[in-house]
Amino acid sequence: MDPFTEASVSGDNLAAEAKDCWDAVWLRANQILEDSESVLVLGKDTGASMKRLKTIASILENSGHYVYIIKEQPDRPGESVIQKVLRYALLSRFVVIENTEPSGHLYEVPHVAKMAECVTSVLQEDGKGATWMFEDAYGKSKVWKKFSYKPKELPQVVAKAAMWAHKTLDDFSRHQKKVLPWLA
Repeated sequence: MDPFTEASVSGDNLAAEAKDCWDAVWLRANQILEDSESVLVLGKDTGASMKRLKTIASILENSGHYVYIIKEQPDRPGESVIQKVLRYALLSRFVVIENTEPSGHLYEVPHVAKMAECVTSVLQEDGKGATWMFEDAYGKSKVWKKFSYKPKELPQVVAKAAMWAHKTLDDFSRHQKKVLPWLA
C-alpha cells in the first residue's frame, strides 16, 4: 500500500512530512547561497557593449562562476528594475560592472555598491569611462574597486578583479569571525 494515500496518512504525519520537505528545501537553498559562486554583471547591454558583457561572463564562467547578466534575467510583474538588480546582486558572491560607456548601471551603482554593500569590481577601458562621479568614491570604500584595462587585456583584468573580490570577501569574513562573538 502507498504510504501516502488519503486513507493511510494522518494529519499529524502529513504535517510532519511537509515540515521535513520544507526543512530539506530550506537547507539546500541555504547551502547554495552559502557556497554560491554567482556573479552579477552590469553595464551597457546593447550592441557591441552586450558582446563585451558576454565576454566578461564567459571569462567568469570559465573560472567556475555562475553569471547573471541582468538583461537576460526574467522580469517579475510588480518588481521595479532596481528591485530586480538588488535581488540578483544580493544572491551573488560579488558584482562586476563594466563602466566604459554610460547606461543604466550608473543608477544601479549606488544601490548595489553603496546601499547593499556588495563587493563590486568596476571595469573600465583605459581613456574611457561612463562618468567621473565615482572616481573619488573608490578611495573611500573597501567594497568596490576600479580596474582599468586595454581591450586585449580584458581576460587578465577580469581574473584580477575576481581575485580581488574573493580576497575582499575572505578578509571581511575573517574580520567578522574576529569581532562578532556568534561567528567565532
